[in-house]
Amino acid sequence: MYAILQHGGHQYRVASGDRILVDRIPVEVGSTVTLESVLLLGDGAETDVAKGSPVAASVTATVIAHRRGRKIRVFTYKPKKRHRRTLGYRSQLTELRIDDVARGKAEAPKAAAKPRKAPAKAAAVEAPAAHEPPVDETPRAAAADLAVEDASPEAPTSAEPAESKPAAPKRRAPRPKKEADDGA
Repeated sequence: MYAILQHGGHQYRVASGDRILVDRIPVEVGSTVTLESVLLLGDGAETDVAKGSPVAASVTATVIAHRRGRKIRVFTYKPKKRHRRTLGYRSQLTELRIDDVARGKAEAPKAAAKPRKAPAKAAAVEAPAAHEPPVDETPRAAAADLAVEDASPEAPTSAEPAESKPAAPKRRAPRPKKEADDGA
Protein backbone atom coordinates (compact mmCIF):
# COMPACT_ATOMS: atom_id res chain seq x y z
CA MET A 1 0.00 0.00 0.00
CA TYR A 2 1.26 3.49 -0.82
CA ALA A 3 0.14 7.04 -0.11
CA ILE A 4 0.75 10.49 -1.49
CA LEU A 5 0.90 12.96 1.37
CA GLN A 6 1.41 16.68 1.62
CA HIS A 7 3.79 18.24 4.14
CA GLY A 8 5.36 21.70 4.13
CA GLY A 9 4.11 22.60 0.66
CA HIS A 10 5.60 19.45 -0.92
CA GLN A 11 4.02 16.15 -1.91
CA TYR A 12 5.67 12.79 -1.20
CA ARG A 13 4.85 9.26 -2.45
CA VAL A 14 5.53 6.96 0.49
CA ALA A 15 5.20 3.28 1.31
CA SER A 16 6.07 1.32 4.42
CA GLY A 17 9.86 1.26 4.96
CA ASP A 18 10.66 4.39 2.89
CA ARG A 19 12.87 7.21 4.15
CA ILE A 20 12.05 10.82 3.30
CA LEU A 21 13.43 14.27 4.11
CA VAL A 22 10.76 16.82 5.11
CA ASP A 23 10.83 20.34 6.55
CA ARG A 24 11.93 20.46 10.18
CA ILE A 25 9.45 18.97 12.66
CA PRO A 26 10.07 20.10 16.26
CA VAL A 27 10.16 16.64 17.91
CA GLU A 28 12.93 14.55 19.41
CA VAL A 29 14.89 11.91 17.50
CA GLY A 30 13.32 8.46 17.94
CA SER A 31 9.77 9.70 18.53
CA THR A 32 6.79 8.70 16.39
CA VAL A 33 4.92 11.22 14.22
CA THR A 34 1.54 10.84 12.51
CA LEU A 35 1.07 12.62 9.18
CA GLU A 36 -2.62 12.93 8.30
CA SER A 37 -2.76 15.13 5.21
CA VAL A 38 -2.99 12.17 2.80
CA LEU A 39 -4.08 13.17 -0.72
CA LEU A 40 -4.19 9.70 -2.29
CA LEU A 41 -4.18 6.18 -0.92
CA GLY A 42 -3.60 3.23 -3.21
CA ASP A 43 -3.08 -0.49 -3.10
CA GLY A 44 -2.94 -2.65 -6.21
CA ALA A 45 -6.67 -2.79 -7.06
CA GLU A 46 -8.33 0.31 -5.58
CA THR A 47 -7.37 3.94 -5.08
CA ASP A 48 -8.88 6.61 -2.81
CA VAL A 49 -8.46 10.18 -4.00
CA ALA A 50 -9.07 13.30 -1.90
CA LYS A 51 -11.94 15.42 -3.22
CA GLY A 52 -11.90 18.71 -1.35
CA SER A 53 -10.60 17.31 1.94
CA PRO A 54 -7.81 14.84 2.76
CA VAL A 55 -8.44 11.09 2.51
CA ALA A 56 -9.35 9.33 5.77
CA ALA A 57 -5.90 7.79 6.16
CA SER A 58 -2.79 8.33 8.23
CA VAL A 59 0.92 7.71 7.82
CA THR A 60 2.96 6.81 10.89
CA ALA A 61 6.68 7.64 10.78
CA THR A 62 9.67 7.57 13.12
CA VAL A 63 12.08 10.52 13.33
CA ILE A 64 15.57 9.28 12.46
CA ALA A 65 17.62 12.50 12.44
CA HIS A 66 17.56 16.26 12.06
CA ARG A 67 19.72 17.53 9.21
CA ARG A 68 20.50 20.62 7.22
CA GLY A 69 20.05 20.77 3.45
CA ARG A 70 22.73 21.69 0.94
CA LYS A 71 24.01 25.25 0.75
CA ILE A 72 22.34 27.53 -1.71
CA ARG A 73 24.20 30.67 -2.81
CA VAL A 74 22.25 33.63 -4.16
CA PHE A 75 24.26 36.34 -5.91
CA THR A 76 22.60 39.55 -7.00
CA TYR A 77 24.12 42.55 -8.70
CA LYS A 78 23.08 45.66 -10.53
CA PRO A 79 25.19 46.36 -13.56
CA LYS A 80 27.01 49.71 -13.76
CA LYS A 81 26.00 50.57 -10.18
CA ARG A 82 28.73 48.73 -8.22
CA HIS A 83 26.11 46.82 -6.26
CA ARG A 84 26.87 43.18 -5.48
CA ARG A 85 25.44 41.01 -2.71
CA THR A 86 25.88 37.31 -1.86
CA LEU A 87 23.41 35.50 0.37
CA GLY A 88 23.43 31.90 1.56
CA TYR A 89 20.76 29.54 2.84
CA ARG A 90 20.56 26.01 4.25
CA SER A 91 17.15 24.48 4.89
CA GLN A 92 16.40 22.72 8.20
CA LEU A 93 15.24 19.16 7.50
CA THR A 94 13.99 16.09 9.39
CA GLU A 95 14.59 12.54 8.15
CA LEU A 96 11.60 10.22 8.62
CA ARG A 97 11.26 6.44 8.24
CA ILE A 98 7.72 5.45 7.24
CA ASP A 99 6.46 2.73 9.57
CA ASP A 100 2.87 2.28 8.47
CA VAL A 101 0.35 3.51 5.89
CA ALA A 102 -3.19 2.82 7.10
CA ARG A 103 -6.79 3.64 6.25
CA GLY A 104 -8.75 5.70 8.78
CA LYS A 105 -7.58 8.50 11.02
CA ALA A 106 -5.10 7.71 13.76
CA GLU A 107 -6.61 7.98 17.21
CA ALA A 108 -5.09 10.77 19.29
CA PRO A 109 -4.70 10.08 23.00
CA LYS A 110 -7.50 11.83 24.89
CA ALA A 111 -6.50 14.29 27.57
CA ALA A 112 -7.83 13.59 31.04
CA ALA A 113 -10.46 16.02 32.25
CA LYS A 114 -8.99 18.68 34.52
CA PRO A 115 -10.69 19.26 37.86
CA ARG A 116 -12.42 22.64 38.04
CA LYS A 117 -11.05 25.07 40.57
CA ALA A 118 -13.41 26.80 42.96
CA PRO A 119 -13.31 30.61 42.73
CA ALA A 120 -11.12 32.31 45.31
CA LYS A 121 -13.98 34.54 46.49
CA ALA A 122 -16.25 31.57 47.15
CA ALA A 123 -15.30 31.46 50.85
CA ALA A 124 -16.28 35.13 51.26
CA VAL A 125 -19.67 34.50 49.67
CA GLU A 126 -20.43 31.49 51.82
CA ALA A 127 -19.58 33.14 55.12
CA PRO A 128 -19.96 36.94 54.84
CA ALA A 129 -18.86 39.09 57.73
CA ALA A 130 -21.55 40.75 59.82
CA HIS A 131 -20.67 44.27 58.65
CA GLU A 132 -20.12 43.45 54.92
CA PRO A 133 -22.92 42.91 52.41
CA PRO A 134 -22.75 39.64 50.42
CA VAL A 135 -20.79 39.80 47.15
CA ASP A 136 -22.89 39.29 44.02
CA GLU A 137 -20.97 37.00 41.64
CA THR A 138 -23.66 36.38 39.06
CA PRO A 139 -22.74 35.84 35.43
CA ARG A 140 -24.91 38.82 34.49
CA ALA A 141 -22.70 41.20 36.49
CA ALA A 142 -19.55 39.71 34.94
CA ALA A 143 -21.02 40.02 31.44
CA ALA A 144 -21.87 43.68 32.08
CA ASP A 145 -18.29 44.36 33.17
CA LEU A 146 -16.96 42.67 30.01
CA ALA A 147 -19.33 44.65 27.81
CA VAL A 148 -17.99 47.89 29.27
CA GLU A 149 -14.39 46.80 28.72
CA ASP A 150 -15.03 45.57 25.17
CA ALA A 151 -16.64 48.83 24.01
CA SER A 152 -15.02 49.86 20.77
CA PRO A 153 -12.59 52.77 21.10
CA GLU A 154 -13.60 54.00 17.63
CA ALA A 155 -17.01 55.23 18.75
CA PRO A 156 -16.58 58.48 20.70
CA THR A 157 -18.49 58.78 23.94
CA SER A 158 -20.03 61.94 25.32
CA ALA A 159 -17.26 62.21 27.96
CA GLU A 160 -14.46 62.04 25.37
CA PRO A 161 -14.16 64.74 22.69
CA ALA A 162 -13.97 63.45 19.15
CA GLU A 163 -10.55 63.79 17.54
CA SER A 164 -10.51 66.08 14.55
CA LYS A 165 -8.07 65.99 11.68
CA PRO A 166 -5.81 69.00 11.26
CA ALA A 167 -6.91 71.22 8.41
CA ALA A 168 -5.02 70.73 5.15
CA PRO A 169 -2.75 73.65 4.20
CA LYS A 170 -4.34 76.09 1.80
CA ARG A 171 -2.98 76.10 -1.72
CA ARG A 172 -2.06 79.27 -3.45
CA ALA A 173 -3.73 80.09 -6.74
CA PRO A 174 -1.45 79.68 -9.76
CA ARG A 175 0.07 82.89 -11.15
CA PRO A 176 -1.30 84.13 -14.47
CA LYS A 177 0.96 83.55 -17.43
CA LYS A 178 2.75 86.55 -18.87
CA GLU A 179 1.85 87.47 -22.41
CA ALA A 180 4.71 87.33 -24.86
CA ASP A 181 5.97 90.70 -26.19
CA ASP A 182 6.13 90.83 -29.94
CA GLY A 183 8.89 93.42 -29.74
CA ALA A 184 7.26 95.71 -32.31
